Parts: sequence; C-alpha cells; structure tokens
Amino acid sequence: MLEDFANLRLRITALYWMSSIQTFLSTLPKSRMLFILVFIVTSNFLLGQHPAEKNDPQKHPTLINRNDVDSIGGKPIDFYLNHRDIDAAAKLFYLGKYALYDDNETFHFLNEVLTDHDATRPFYFFIFNQALKMSDGALAEIMSSICRTYVAKYPCEFLRYLDDTVASVNVAQWASFIGFDVFDKESFEQFSSEIEKEVKESCPDNRSSWSKLKLGIKENLEEK
Repeated sequence: MLEDFANLRLRITALYWMSSIQTFLSTLPKSRMLFILVFIVTSNFLLGQHPAEKNDPQKHPTLINRNDVDSIGGKPIDFYLNHRDIDAAAKLFYLGKYALYDDNETFHFLNEVLTDHDATRPFYFFIFNQALKMSDGALAEIMSSICRTYVAKYPCEFLRYLDDTVASVNVAQWASFIGFDVFDKESFEQFSSEIEKEVKESCPDNRSSWSKLKLGIKENLEEK
C-alpha cells in the first residue's frame, strides 16, 4: 500500500513538472524552444544510461575519464554531448560514467576517431587520447592499430594537435603504440614515406614535429 502511494506521488510530481516545463516552453521563440528540448532529451538519455558491470565506473575507477573541458576544437562541449551522431557510450566515457573494457562497445567508440565526419572527430580524438593514457592488454593492442591508422589517415591533423593544450597529446606514448603496431623496419619505411609525402605537400610547417615523431616510432619498433 505504501509502495503504491509512493509511486502515485512520483507520477503526480512528474506530471506537475512536465506541465510547468510545457508552459515555460510555450513562452519561448521556436528556435530556442527546439534547442532546449534537444538538450532535455539528450540529458535525460545520458542520465538514464546504466553501463554493464564490466563498464561500471565505481567498480573500475582507474579506467574512466577524469579530464573534463569547456570546449574542444573551438566548439563548446555541449555541442558534442548533444550531437546525435556521437555514440552514447562515448559521451558516458567523457562524463566519467563508463569504464573502458576490451568489449565491442568500447572498441566501437574508440574506432570512431577514424571517422570521416569532421564535426565529430575532434571529440572522438579527445576521448581516444584520454583512453590511451590508461589502456593496457588487449585494449592497448587494439588502440595501437588505431593510432597507426589515424596518423596515416590524418597526419597533418595529428601534428597540429601536438600544440593543442586541450588535447594534451603524449607524443612519446603515441610513438610507442605506433611502433608496436608497425613492428618492423620494412613496414616502417613504407608507413613513414607515405606520411612524409603528405606532410611535405599539405603541412610543411609541421615537418619538424613529424621528424621527432618519426624518430620516436623507429625507436619503438618491435623488430629493429
């Protein structure tokens, strides 16, 4: 009986607030009303997410993001958290509500750093870079491959991130991960020559940064 009464009170309270919100929204211009509705829906969705035990931030506190920022790539963080094309698990990881694990959900949003979508890639790069700092085991192996692919696909973009204080890229760590995946000297020569050409043509001002990264990768090859 008490439980039924408590549930009834919750329903009445919810209806009251919904009515109040509707009244408030009706006084706003349509453009602002749409923005607020999108924000409310997105916020409720994220707050209502409950990750599986393997991704529970309370059980795996060393595998969550603790670096929150005001903006990424010149856009406020809310732009990304409200973006419908960004994976829900990726948003939860940024918010510190999702712990990394070597599962498909984690692999999926980490791999999105390779997306062709220019508007969302800065966010994915940021959280990938945060995840890189705490990865090990099977997850580290997967991320090594993604590091290599990302730098090969977007070399100039990566080199520009080296001066980005928000991204806070650990060059030595990236070089170590890429060197692990490239593995041997023959693969390294092919990998580096393709990037060398792209840097020379598209971002010659970053050749010095590339030279340092290249040397770091070579030093971290598994097979010298």
